[in-house]
Amino acid sequence: MLTLHPMVKALLVGLAGAVLFNVVGLPMPWMLGPLFAVLSVQLFTPVKLEWHSFFRNLGLVIAGYVIGYAFTMDALRDMKQYFPEMLFINIAFFILFLLISSIMAYRTKMDRGTAMTCCVPGGLQQIIIFAEEQKNINLSTVTFYHVLRILMIVTVVPFIVANEQTALVQDNAVEGVYSIYLLGLLVLCYGSGMIFKKIKVPTSYMLGPVFFIMCFNLVNIEVPIMPTSMLHIAQLVIGIYIGLLLKKENIKLTRKHIFYAFFSSSVLILFAFGLSIILKYQDDLGFSTGFLSVVPGGLDQMGIIAASVQADVTVVTAFQLFRILFLSVIIIPFVKFVVEKDRRRKRLESYGDNGCCMPKPPMRI
Repeated sequence: MLTLHPMVKALLVGLAGAVLFNVVGLPMPWMLGPLFAVLSVQLFTPVKLEWHSFFRNLGLVIAGYVIGYAFTMDALRDMKQYFPEMLFINIAFFILFLLISSIMAYRTKMDRGTAMTCCVPGGLQQIIIFAEEQKNINLSTVTFYHVLRILMIVTVVPFIVANEQTALVQDNAVEGVYSIYLLGLLVLCYGSGMIFKKIKVPTSYMLGPVFFIMCFNLVNIEVPIMPTSMLHIAQLVIGIYIGLLLKKENIKLTRKHIFYAFFSSSVLILFAFGLSIILKYQDDLGFSTGFLSVVPGGLDQMGIIAASVQADVTVVTAFQLFRILFLSVIIIPFVKFVVEKDRRRKRLESYGDNGCCMPKPPMRI
């Protein structure tokens, strides 16, 4: 009897999901179809599925190419006007993050460091790495909260923006075609992603191609339009990857923890929805562009959704990049400070409980 490799099974399940969503007429069928199909098989059947990171990276390279294509000199000049909004939005999310994490810590009896790490708005990769480095943070709980948030955002957001079309970022009236030049550029884009990964740039396999193709635009070297079918391939491989993020072992939490995981993610999405409406009237941004710019999803997921629904990917990328910078420079160091402070306090309390005291420095004569 022929036994299929788990990666082949994942591909077949993903393709079946894409076809089903396409037939039914649901938004972004090439991403959401594979995501739901793979997630369902993984959680509710004994079938083992796997997916190599190379294919996820390939999808990010394609998305990065599309985003880089839209980064023209005019687009870069236009982005300067959004700096005050970027700063305001991230400060607002920071205040909301403090409020939600305080409520969660009180209601679930979760330690403050774990609660804050669970509620950080975005930055899945950075937060998981940070949680791994901290000995007193519950890594499995943090992983569940952030993976669930990504799944909720990736599944809910396309339905919200599906009915609103904005100005095209590239002329889709001219369909891209496959060529040796295009394939050669994609190989070079993948190489730029590897270089960015070496120097530890977040979302390297997307940002590497973005900057690589953007440089072509800035020196007026023409690059070909990406064929729609290749963007579908990117959605397929990324959808399968996201669907496999949530494991059965990650959902063995109390009902209260699961409730607050959904609660915190829902509040972040609703808050982003409100901010995007303000952006729409303040800066005359299309709702899709504003919402994808504000919602605390990953740069890679929001980038490929923006390209798929024809939002302004340059604006979306700029907002999401600023969020990653704010997260890395402000939020994560703040959480680390709080975690270290709690660790020192618990250490002092343990000395007191044991009837001991901190060793005094030797007296000077």
